[in-house]
Amino acid sequence: MKPSQLTKRIEELSEKLKPVPSEGIRIDFSSFTEPEQLVLLKNFELDDKYRSRWTREDILENKEIILKGNHIVISRVIELFLFAMPRALMLNEVEQPLFNINFWIFLERFLECQKNVSKWTEKDREIFLRDMKITEAMKHKREVESNGK
Repeated sequence: MKPSQLTKRIEELSEKLKPVPSEGIRIDFSSFTEPEQLVLLKNFELDDKYRSRWTREDILENKEIILKGNHIVISRVIELFLFAMPRALMLNEVEQPLFNINFWIFLERFLECQKNVSKWTEKDREIFLRDMKITEAMKHKREVESNGK
């Protein structure tokens, strides 16, 4: 293949690989075991029943089935992430376990932070959000300055 043909072919493939609008991630329902499917179907049924009208009592009444459904889906998503990311990053046999360990450490620390944030006052939340906006603005300013050089 001539260099000009190769360049044209790469451009064609690049065009096909451009991001397209997505309705979200989809996991094939048939990939779940039959017991998992039954739990998920019950969750879908509850979602149809309550839509956005969940009350605290409804949640507490259905807590076990909701948590089981969440666990099934979240476990599958984590499994996919821990399978795909090391391969996408082309990690070697030393880097892959480090990636996995750091993922689990991150998740544990995030859940601990989430527990702490739930105890914050409204004022604490406002201060945090204000500080995050300032941090993002400073980061953006540095990016603009470094791109301008």
